Amino acid sequence: MKFISFALGAAFVAALPALSAGQVGATAQVKIAVIDIDRVAQESAPGKALFEKLKVENDKLAAERQQREQEIRDLQTKAASDVLSQDAQARLQRDIERKRTDATRWLEDAQREFQEKQQQEEAAFQATLGPIVEAVAREAGIGLIFRATPGLTFVLDPNLDLTPAVIQRLNSEPAADAAAPTGDGQGAETTPPPPPDPPQDPPQN
Repeated sequence: MKFISFALGAAFVAALPALSAGQVGATAQVKIAVIDIDRVAQESAPGKALFEKLKVENDKLAAERQQREQEIRDLQTKAASDVLSQDAQARLQRDIERKRTDATRWLEDAQREFQEKQQQEEAAFQATLGPIVEAVAREAGIGLIFRATPGLTFVLDPNLDLTPAVIQRLNSEPAADAAAPTGDGQGAETTPPPPPDPPQDPPQN
């Protein structure tokens, strides 16, 4: 779920000063741990709910985009017909240009609104995640947290990984139970499908 990676990274980094400042002063030995933010987003109930919410919104935009594109293609096919007079073809061409302009404006507005909604949802998730990461770290006596990066971070001791504990804590929150997507009673998938793509440009001649 890459579309929330950067926001979540900021969330857990913001918790570090409060953790390290108090504990470093108390002891010369700082206990270190790691957290996989992407895994938290992929496997936690709130993360899955966030993905599903954005995916539903994106699917609606994609359907409308396809409808607008098809209308333009139909008009282009009709304009290419030899049956129409030159005047009729000219009028049809103007209709095509108008629809293309409308589609472009709609696309720009839809992309902006989708991005704003995504940022708002990520900010809400971040607000929930930050305090939980800090609480889990404090309970474990952690003074410094590193973000796990595939290919760069190698955790030899599973006890140093806060990810499972953070996911469990997120899932135990009341909001997580209400937001978790429901299915056939077997529970949510371990890994959600890829994040949605934004709407694309309308077709050109």
